[in-house]
Amino acid sequence: MKPTRSSSLGARMALLFSVLLAAIGVFMLAFFPARMASQAQADAEERATSLAQVMSTALVPAVEFEDPENASSILQWLVVTHDARFGLVRRQDGKMLAAWRPDAVPMHHAWASTADVHIEGELLFVTLPVASTGGMLDVGFSLEHLTEERNQMRKTVGLTVLLVVAIGVLATMGLAAYLLRPVRALTKTALEISRGEGPAELPHVGGADELMQLADALRAMLERLHESSQQELLAASRQAGMAEVATGVLHNVGNVLTAVNVTVELMRERLETHPHERIFRLRELLATSIDSGTVDIERVRNAVKYLQVLGETFEKGRERARGDFQTLANHIDHVKRVVSMQNAYARLRSAAEPTRVNEVIAEAIEISCPPNRRGDIAIDVSVDESLAGTSVMADRHRILQILVNLVSNARDAVQAHDRPQRIAIAAEREGMRLHIRVNDSGVGIAPELAAKIFGAGVTSKANGHGYGLHSSALAARQMNGTLECTSPGTGKGAMFTLTIPFEELKS
Repeated sequence: MKPTRSSSLGARMALLFSVLLAAIGVFMLAFFPARMASQAQADAEERATSLAQVMSTALVPAVEFEDPENASSILQWLVVTHDARFGLVRRQDGKMLAAWRPDAVPMHHAWASTADVHIEGELLFVTLPVASTGGMLDVGFSLEHLTEERNQMRKTVGLTVLLVVAIGVLATMGLAAYLLRPVRALTKTALEISRGEGPAELPHVGGADELMQLADALRAMLERLHESSQQELLAASRQAGMAEVATGVLHNVGNVLTAVNVTVELMRERLETHPHERIFRLRELLATSIDSGTVDIERVRNAVKYLQVLGETFEKGRERARGDFQTLANHIDHVKRVVSMQNAYARLRSAAEPTRVNEVIAEAIEISCPPNRRGDIAIDVSVDESLAGTSVMADRHRILQILVNLVSNARDAVQAHDRPQRIAIAAEREGMRLHIRVNDSGVGIAPELAAKIFGAGVTSKANGHGYGLHSSALAARQMNGTLECTSPGTGKGAMFTLTIPFEELKS
């Protein structure tokens, strides 16, 4: 089963490092903004305290001599500080001596009597004594800028974390791809070998020592398996080849034996109707005339004429018998050639001989579709003028074997269909290649079957075994040719095209 991307080792490594980087990012988001905000607050307190100390030192004369104008002018220093909100100077008895922006002072604030720095809400309160005068300086600072800085820091840290996580994920994926490249190469090669598509050995891979040791171990295991199974593969291949040869012999010889049976049946019927009993009747007629002691000249003349007719009839019967025996001899010769070719199957050599294409077609029709088995089938034969009456150098018996199968299939296809029964056989020349087409108006071939019709065991017949076309395709390949099939679909007929090279007949 092919692993999904989410379950691959590289994806798991990327996921693991992504989770780790995400955890680091969450920690950074939780820790750094708070830490930086705390540091900013401490800096703000230190800055406010330093300013208040300077001002308390400057206020000593104003508090000591109770000079509110001088105290107010010193409090005006807070104007230059953008986060200052108010400033107060209290005398020793606690009464206010001077104030800067007193309206910003919280109404219910409890004033400290000693030095103090604390935060209330969004305000930082700094209270310092004014030297030895007994007076107190109160200054209030806004912390709004700290909130803005904290939010800005969170955004900055968040963007930084996202950038770091993205870069980390990409880097992790690249690193995982680099580290797992040898493993993936081994896996790909192993899968190809398991499907029978890959090389017989593993490729050399680099990487860590462990990966190289794994590759060496797998390579050694594959070599041992290859050696141990080689003999079994050879034996299985030999048996498959023997079965292929036997099947081809049985199929092709079976076609010829069918024609032999037809010829024998014709000869038997002719023997049954042979007029030999007429000779005995003529003998009885002549014997009766002789036994009577009188010879009828007219009857003798008629007997002579009758003998002449019988002689001619016997002569015609002898010629027909001679033709039948010649047909039988041709069929038997074809059987011998089929067996001989199949015995030499492994050599894949073609026995070229002078061949007349029109005669081969006629012989294939005689074997596969003789007149007594033809019924209403109309057979049209068309041979190119450049081939008619001339011989070419080609493997005659392999061509005959293929055409016998094709014509037999065409005969069965048209007889199993209701359409007009027609078989058209055409032979034409294209350069030094011969094209023979067998086109029928039969049951046709379904599209899903047409692509594999030449496979072993594939057939569209209810009682077929699927080796006729397979052996024909092999025979065409042995002649460096091709056998192709086209069909518009079921019920629309089919056409088979045999294409083979040939040579000119040398004079």
